Amino acid sequence: MTIITDDQNNILGAVQGHSLTDKQGQVEASVSFAPGHTTHMLEVDDDLGTINDIDDFQGRLKQHLQQHLAGKP
Repeated sequence: MTIITDDQNNILGAVQGHSLTDKQGQVEASVSFAPGHTTHMLEVDDDLGTINDIDDFQGRLKQHLQQHLAGKP
């Protein structure tokens, strides 16, 4: 999953997978973010995509992001 944060590491959004570009036939789409926003590409639990409760989903995203940031030099 790719998690997007602002300069304070607040989660702004998440995209399933690590590609921010997709092409279907003649149509190509790309996701981009404003300066100061950071993309974090990380592995998450397989069941994250099946969570329907937004509070649970956001909590799990925060947990994965914190673990990811703690592992950075």
